[in-house]
Amino acid sequence: YFSVRVGGADMPITISLLNSLSGVAGAIAGMAIGNVLLVAVGGIVGASGLLLTQIMCKAMNRSLIAILSGGSIKGKAKAPVASQSKKSIAAPQNVSPKEETSAKEPSVGKILADAKRVIIVPGYGMALAQAQQQVKQLFDTLAANGAEVRFAIHPVAGRMPGHMNVLLAEVNVPYEDLFEMDAVNDDFAQTDLVIVVGANDVLNPAARDAEGTPIYGMPVLNVDQAKHVIICNYDLKPGYAGVGNPLYSRQTGVTLCLGDAKETVAKLITMVR
Repeated sequence: YFSVRVGGADMPITISLLNSLSGVAGAIAGMAIGNVLLVAVGGIVGASGLLLTQIMCKAMNRSLIAILSGGSIKGKAKAPVASQSKKSIAAPQNVSPKEETSAKEPSVGKILADAKRVIIVPGYGMALAQAQQQVKQLFDTLAANGAEVRFAIHPVAGRMPGHMNVLLAEVNVPYEDLFEMDAVNDDFAQTDLVIVVGANDVLNPAARDAEGTPIYGMPVLNVDQAKHVIICNYDLKPGYAGVGNPLYSRQTGVTLCLGDAKETVAKLITMVR
C-alpha cells in the first residue's frame, strides 16, 4: 500500500486519472476473459479519462508528474494574508449592511439592486454548505430585477470534474448560463458585480505574481477586474494551496460576507428585494 499527498485543485485531476485507470483495468479484464465489448468500453473510458486529465493539467498549468509527486513548492513571495479588520458581513443574522460599508461606497443592497451585469462564481464551499438552492434563488432574484446573470465555472472548481455543473443542474440553473473560464474571463472587466460563493484559489490574483507558490502561473478567473466583488466564504483563511488572497485585504470594491453560505447568500437575496 502507498499514499499520495493530493490537495486543493489537484483533487479533480487525480480523480479523472483514476477514472482513466479504471477503464484500462476494465480493458485488461476484457482481454483476460475474451470479452471484446469489455475491451472496447474499457479502452474508451481509459482514453477519455486521460484526455480530460490532460485538459485539466493544462488549465492548472501543472504537469501530471508534479501533481502525483505530492510535493508543494515552497513560496518565495507569499501573497498578503488578509486581515480580520477588513470590512465584512461576519454574522449574517444580526449585522446591518449599512454599518459594514464604507462611506465612500454605496451599500451592499444598492450594489445588488443596481447591478445590471452579474457573474456568480461557485466553488467547493458551496458544495460543502449545500447552498446551491440558495444560489439559484439569488440567480432568479437578480434576473427578475433586470440583471444579466451568468455563472463562471473554473475547470478545476470543486472536487471532481464537472462538480459545479452537476450541483447547479440539480437546482435547474439553465445550462446556457454556465460559462467556462476561457469563455467568460474577458468579461469581468465590464461586469458590475461578481458574487463568489465558496471559491478561493481559482480566483486568487496571487496566481499571477506570487512566484514560487503552488498556484503561481495557474490560470484563474479575473474576478478582481470587476467593479465590485461580494465574497461569501466561511472565513478569511487561505485556500487549500495555502496562499493568501489579496482580495480579502483590498479596501475598495470588495465586500466579505463571512459564514455559512446558506445564510450569507440568503441574506443577499433579502437585500435585492
